[in-house]
Amino acid sequence: MRRDFAFLELCAQRAREGHLGMWRQLAEMALLYVRHGVGPGYYQMAGFFRRDLTWKDKTLQLSATQYRRRVNALNPLIYRKISQHKIPEKAVLSLFSIPTPRFLGRLQARSGRDHAGRPLQSAADLEALVRRHGLSKLVFKQPEGHGGKGVQIARVEHAQPMLCGAINAGQLAPLVEYCDDTLCLHEGEEWLVEEHFTQHPAVAAINPGSVNTVRIWVVARGDGMQVVLAYLRIGRGHMFVDNASSGGIVAPIDMATGRLRPAQDAHAQRQLYARHPDHGAAIDGVLLPCWPEVQDLAKRALAAFPLLRFAGLDVAIGPDGPVVLELNVSPDREAAAFTGCATAEALPST
Repeated sequence: MRRDFAFLELCAQRAREGHLGMWRQLAEMALLYVRHGVGPGYYQMAGFFRRDLTWKDKTLQLSATQYRRRVNALNPLIYRKISQHKIPEKAVLSLFSIPTPRFLGRLQARSGRDHAGRPLQSAADLEALVRRHGLSKLVFKQPEGHGGKGVQIARVEHAQPMLCGAINAGQLAPLVEYCDDTLCLHEGEEWLVEEHFTQHPAVAAINPGSVNTVRIWVVARGDGMQVVLAYLRIGRGHMFVDNASSGGIVAPIDMATGRLRPAQDAHAQRQLYARHPDHGAAIDGVLLPCWPEVQDLAKRALAAFPLLRFAGLDVAIGPDGPVVLELNVSPDREAAAFTGCATAEALPST
């Protein structure tokens, strides 16, 4: 009941702002839900209350069920696994000379190995790796984590004993404690270990506390690879990840120019931000560096995986150009809501 009243108030608020009237919004929500399975939360998040959108624009959005079916047709389940596990995915990308953050090893108590084949099974092994490379920051990823979960970003201090902690922690602890308490190495947890990626100054200026990545949808069509939508994911507060599901905001990217449009959160309220809400850094109108290279890299990355025809790729932009962080073979449908992309037109049915 409370949620229903919240949606009524939200519709009334949109009407007061000069958008479609409240009753028109409610009627459209009901029709879209009954005929197309598109719910009221998606309606608001996608900005369907705007007067400049036609009814046809709104009916071209796939429901959650329709979207899953379309993705399953494009990416058969049997071919997805290799890109859903971060270690073989990284290996395939490397074989095709597609840049990714530097791989350091697989940390696991029984069988972990570093990139050179040396044991990486204990805090002592990890310390030796860090000292060998003179590292000050590390990224730990669970091989099948998603949505920013299962990611730890740590800073290290080359003391005796070596100290380690979360990148935003005020105080560091001995590395052996970090391995036990945070990585749970003694409980059999497995981690892909990467060198921390330094992003381009122009991207860092938007929010320096997180690596702000481009989520870009690529579809394989008969005439080649096509980029159908893209947005920049931006962290907030003390977040070191940029996922909207973890509280971040997203800024749609103009496909022709690479310029950012105002960001929004992942809530039905669809709050827009021309500047970062925490510190005022500009978002709207900012030109992303290396935009043509980002698109080209995303196309090449999808082409490296046999019989996958669709992915939402996460691409980070560094001083020397873009790198692929990972592929998502069933990316969140909400990307279409963020960017105004019509999913029925963007994704081929076969």
